[in-house]
Amino acid sequence: MVEPVDFAKEREKAMSCEKSMFPEKMVDAYARRILESNGKGAHTHDHSRRVLRLCMEVGQKLGANLRVLCAAALLHDIGRPFERELGKSHSVISGEMSREFLKDIGYNEDEIQGVVEAIRTHRFSEGLEPTSLEGKILSDADKLDAMGAVGVFRSIAQASVSGTGITGFINHAYEKLLKLRSLLYTDVARHLADERHELLKKFVERLREEASIVE
Repeated sequence: MVEPVDFAKEREKAMSCEKSMFPEKMVDAYARRILESNGKGAHTHDHSRRVLRLCMEVGQKLGANLRVLCAAALLHDIGRPFERELGKSHSVISGEMSREFLKDIGYNEDEIQGVVEAIRTHRFSEGLEPTSLEGKILSDADKLDAMGAVGVFRSIAQASVSGTGITGFINHAYEKLLKLRSLLYTDVARHLADERHELLKKFVERLREEASIVE
């Protein structure tokens, strides 16, 4: 009797082979060590891990350079803990912090520049357009993690940390989160976003309705 193929496992194996040249443990340990000080709110280490998974999923389908893309995914927020102190965007700080580290673990100059450039342009709120496929995928993955059930959780966590409460969450949803689907660059990401967007939309509408009772 022929055993059924576990397509999920086969896909995981294929993805693992595709990223075999990516030193995940070293990059993840570096990112984790830095982001441990940023354990509350929406931009924690687990966010970077989810962005990595999404980048792998989209990047494999689109033929991206996974060695560059996966490093950018794990490192894209490492500058956040220093944003206020240094007075500049974490996308710039993260890239600067990544350079020497990536050189030390064997990345060549072209790869380093690819990682830094993808990180520099991932933040759509700064109005920068990604200049590479890897940059577009990173930007899309970052947006996808702000949608769906995880997006709801992250935004509520951030609203709790900032003290803006339900009103702050609802305003953020209408000002940013519900616009994200229309800002995606790749068809693969847009497909992944459909269900997440609908869940987010329904939650926000229901929360707004229930919250209005106490107004």
